[in-house]
Amino acid sequence: MIRKMLPLIIILLLVLPAGAKAASEWSQAVTVYGAGLEDNRELLDATGGILGATEEDKVEYVRSGDVEKYLGVTYDDSVLKSSIRILQKDAGAGLDITVDESMGQITEITEETYKNALLTSGITDAEVVIGAAEDVTGESALAGIYKAYETQGEEIDPERAQNAQDELETISDITAENSGMEGFSQEQLNKMITEIKIQVIEAGGDLSEGEIRNIVGEELEANGLNGILSQEQIERIVVIIMNIQDSGLFESEEAQRLLDSSRNLIDEITSSEGFQDAKDTAQELGRDIQESGAWESFKDAASDFFRKVADFFRSLF
Repeated sequence: MIRKMLPLIIILLLVLPAGAKAASEWSQAVTVYGAGLEDNRELLDATGGILGATEEDKVEYVRSGDVEKYLGVTYDDSVLKSSIRILQKDAGAGLDITVDESMGQITEITEETYKNALLTSGITDAEVVIGAAEDVTGESALAGIYKAYETQGEEIDPERAQNAQDELETISDITAENSGMEGFSQEQLNKMITEIKIQVIEAGGDLSEGEIRNIVGEELEANGLNGILSQEQIERIVVIIMNIQDSGLFESEEAQRLLDSSRNLIDEITSSEGFQDAKDTAQELGRDIQESGAWESFKDAASDFFRKVADFFRSLF
């Protein structure tokens, strides 16, 4: 009987996710302020209060050189005011992001968009607070998160950081281009892109351009965005997904954690007020937004997996 079970054990070891090596929890949080606050003590202190910074935190500043290094764009130090506080957690903790707008608005980037970008960069387990004491666009916050990892001696892969920035810019640009467009919301867009990532990972993480285009088309329909996004916008999304795949993220040791965190993000989006408003609007326009097509895909994949295991057992007797 043991000999008969041995092939099954080997198969399960091959198909079940291996324990991924990940950064362990930091002993202290890192607070990274935008360089524009360095000479403004009042604004600096107010921002620290928003972030929940403590005297035990490591403190750094994100400067124009950091933004150019990680995001590939150039800003003057004086405009960098969005700031972050981050604590890396043990693998499996998940990604918890809070955007605090009690004093200043982050005008161009939503919490879900930040989360999508960080998952793309490979950050899947951390507690993050993002905020500013006055209205800001929010770009320097992403560079600040990467600077925090550098401060802790854990360099972020530059290719993945650039892919994350491209994704963030694309989501922001498409949102701006469709501002006021009935039937469009950033919640739908974030959900669609997240579900595309999930499907690509579940399909093995090494798909052809045609296969990726098919998934993008399915998710456009599933999220009520078919006929709303332009062909140019769709092409940008295809390029993003292909670039992320080319970076190896969808097949890496982080893929399972990315999958788990992406599913959690879908749950957050679909339970948000913005998504429910978008769903109501879509219904009024005769469209439909699935609550979570990616989850249905996962259930189908799981069902298929256990069916194959059952078939294997039957073949032993």
